[in-house]
Amino acid sequence: MAIETFDLKREWLREVLPDGLPVGETTVVSGPGGSGKPLIGFAAVKSWLESGGSVVFLLTNSGREFVDETMTELYDFDVDAYPDRLSFVDFDPTLEPSVEGMVVDDPIEANLLEPEVWDEALSTAIDRVGDDVLVFASALNLFLFSPTYGDDSLKAFVDTVERDDDHTYLFTVSTSAFEDDIARVEDASDTVLMTEMRDDRLFLRGERSDSVAVSIDEVQVPFTPEQLGTIKSVSEETRTSLIPTLKEL
Repeated sequence: MAIETFDLKREWLREVLPDGLPVGETTVVSGPGGSGKPLIGFAAVKSWLESGGSVVFLLTNSGREFVDETMTELYDFDVDAYPDRLSFVDFDPTLEPSVEGMVVDDPIEANLLEPEVWDEALSTAIDRVGDDVLVFASALNLFLFSPTYGDDSLKAFVDTVERDDDHTYLFTVSTSAFEDDIARVEDASDTVLMTEMRDDRLFLRGERSDSVAVSIDEVQVPFTPEQLGTIKSVSEETRTSLIPTLKEL
């Protein structure tokens, strides 16, 4: 039986995924840190919302303000126009790593290093927005910097990727650290796309897919060096603030 797919609208994404994004599966965008992977994910988020779906944002190294500002700048898109179909989960490693330590508000705040908390936060966020859900999670590799929880977090990611449910998952991961661990997430995923930065330009290609056609030819993503510089600055700020905290947990 042919898998259901979703048209991503953007021509440069169609070149890489000519059949569309596989629905009910996990797609991973992988590549070096600071190479604009979340910006690619935001293109899928825009198309998904415009087609009537709902989105859960799981944000590890940036907040809702970054999402709002970036999607407005890159895509002239107002996420606040879809309040009933958006749910946010903020990763806060300073909170107690337990379900009881979650702050179930808007956004949901939780120390997602504990797999039970990861599962509960995702389930709570998904329940808020209903059917046709795209779960978009960025910079999952950051969890692996925790010496106590890194292995458990990796298992939680793989279990989520392999989960048999109706939701569609789009994860971004950096290969700048823990490359072997990240490869386990890639191997478990249905579809893998790869990014590369050269001369302040972002390139995207398909690596493989178990269900849809992908092009292995590189496509230049039409972001300016200035726009890509924004994501680089977020990545650099993470290295100087969040990573040292995680290394102590």
